[in-house]
Amino acid sequence: MFLVSSICVLYALYGILIFFEDHISANLKKSIFGITGILLIIMAGTREIGLDPDSELYANDYLNPFSDSITDSKEFTFIFIAQLFNSITKDAHALFLVYALLGVSLKFIAFRRYSDSWLLIVFVYISFYFELHETCQIRAGVLSGCMLLAMPYIAEDKRWHALLWIIIGCCFHVSGLMLLPLLFLGNKPLGRYWKIALALSIPLSYIFAGLNLGLDFTSKIPFIGNKLELYRAIDEKGRVSLSSLNIFGAVHIFFVIIFYYLLYFADALTEKSRYFPLMLKSLAIALVSYAVFSFLPVLGERMGSMYRTIIVVLFPAIVYSLQPKWCGVLLLCLISFILINFSLRDMYGVTFLLPALK
Repeated sequence: MFLVSSICVLYALYGILIFFEDHISANLKKSIFGITGILLIIMAGTREIGLDPDSELYANDYLNPFSDSITDSKEFTFIFIAQLFNSITKDAHALFLVYALLGVSLKFIAFRRYSDSWLLIVFVYISFYFELHETCQIRAGVLSGCMLLAMPYIAEDKRWHALLWIIIGCCFHVSGLMLLPLLFLGNKPLGRYWKIALALSIPLSYIFAGLNLGLDFTSKIPFIGNKLELYRAIDEKGRVSLSSLNIFGAVHIFFVIIFYYLLYFADALTEKSRYFPLMLKSLAIALVSYAVFSFLPVLGERMGSMYRTIIVVLFPAIVYSLQPKWCGVLLLCLISFILINFSLRDMYGVTFLLPALK
């Protein structure tokens, strides 16, 4: 599998580079950054159809852009792109290349706004969300790029700019409407009450899920309640079943542990990472929504996964939690190594370390 091999090679190279990022010249770092972006676009756009869970379905949709099932379930941007390139070639890689170009480019533009440590961010990106969004959930990949571009505007209180990016993202995946609560958050350093609220949010979400309060509450809301059966139908028809969504699963618990680690070092990391408070709140929403909406797996997974995209730019802050810095980089390597095992297993069925974890 050329794609998997390429990902592993890039991951290994970046695993070495990040230890020396502070000593790499600005021009060389820009070159590495740009070349990596181009390689990732090519890798995602030319991947083998059938390697990931969604590519065969997208390839079929590409050939039939005006079928009823597609016009009912896909955004107008997908239909437009499919129709445009379908008239030129029947090879679905044209579709994959367009979405890879959009998804990777938007993210790489966003990465430079979060930190000067671009290589750390790309390292985390390669370990998890590149596989999930650019080689599988390609429409969500464009949306997540728009989300990452919107976050700095929210932090800088330029909410209309942020709303514009969310609207653009919705044009590629309607689930972008779930991101609107971000507009009500801020980026001020976390005070005592915010820390307490964030610390309690996870156990409360488990209680909420355990008592099935989400199901009881939403089923009584006009319109929302009527949509529950529709979402369940979507879940049942989906190629990748989400019926096994597990709030005690290894992946979710792993993110919960890192969340509390970041919360513990919140004050120190806020000084090193300019958007840390807002990013940590976004991760909290991801973890809480995953548990609260576990009664409706298709919704809990989509909302949790989209908000959790923030880990790409949040987790690099971990390197500043330990001294000397190389210890923090080593910890990030350990975390990303676990992440890449999760992503390679779930996307391509390849496992190096964690065959038993679900």
